[in-house]
Amino acid sequence: MIKKILKSNFAIRLFVPGILLLSCTKNDDPEPATNSMPVKNIPEMVMATAVTISNLTGPGLMLGINGHPLGDAPYITTGAARQVQLLKSMGMNWYRINVQTKADGTMSASILFHELQQAAEKENINLLPMLYTRTLNLSKTEAESYKMGKTLGSNFAAKYGKYFSYYDLGNDLELELLEPNKTGKSQFHYNRQKLNVTAAYLKGMDEGIKSKDPDAKTMISAGWLHYGFIRMCDWYGVKFDVVAYHWYSDMERAAANAPYNIDDITTRLSNLFPNKPIWFTEMNYRYKPTNTNYEEDQNEFVKKFIAKCKNNPKVKVVMIYELFNEPYKNTEERNFGILKWTTPYTIWAKKTIAKTLTL
Repeated sequence: MIKKILKSNFAIRLFVPGILLLSCTKNDDPEPATNSMPVKNIPEMVMATAVTISNLTGPGLMLGINGHPLGDAPYITTGAARQVQLLKSMGMNWYRINVQTKADGTMSASILFHELQQAAEKENINLLPMLYTRTLNLSKTEAESYKMGKTLGSNFAAKYGKYFSYYDLGNDLELELLEPNKTGKSQFHYNRQKLNVTAAYLKGMDEGIKSKDPDAKTMISAGWLHYGFIRMCDWYGVKFDVVAYHWYSDMERAAANAPYNIDDITTRLSNLFPNKPIWFTEMNYRYKPTNTNYEEDQNEFVKKFIAKCKNNPKVKVVMIYELFNEPYKNTEERNFGILKWTTPYTIWAKKTIAKTLTL
């Protein structure tokens, strides 16, 4: 989950070879690149499962949610079948899951995954693996980084490619690359050496996955105004297929004001990436313990943002962060769930937004 955006020292990851940089615009908010890959349509098999949810979505927009089913207590106690049933009851098509791997590509929690995969297949729920870049080392050369990324990607896809149609390559990678007091909109807002190493790793990861799973679609993510990171991946030559984005309520408010004046992040992304579909792989209302109306505010923000995405045909999937509250954590994630615990971890209650989404 991306950190709050109202801190001036955000850090980010990005990469771009010097030669390519010379051909890119030097504007702080550059024009769309001209060498983007063609749009790759979501498979008809997936599109056919789209569900209308309380008039929030339509046939062109699918809904999903994030979860931590491969290791966190609320999910293990609940069980894979029940998690999938919860998603289905809310008309969700996608479940984004965190995946750690061993050196040979095997998932660290392979038994839990297979239980989840079987339950998801039975109910026609698609799993999106967020594959951790466990071997990424910013002190390595670009050549070394590319090789490590390719090994991780190919090993993982060789074992699990039959279960996935899309792969999410890493999470919040840009944060360690961003220079102090920069928004992340421009290529010049990032540490150049670290950008190159990260780009090389992702290029290898993408090619490794597709070498074993030729029909695979991959995505690279960023949040806040860090779309410069994704643009640099494109310019570097990473052949990813989907722009994945993280967006929270505090970002929505800040972006709409000066000096940004971005009242619709979906439009901005559509303009910057005209040839790629957009998925919001994380989205929710920012939790504040002092907000006594949090559930109502969360419900309104999520509904309005889904409606905004529905109005933009380039946006294909919106995923809420996340399924369950995780009260054992010391961060905001303890309260981001759309389900809260009455008795941890056996009895839960639906927050307002979960009631809204329930079919």
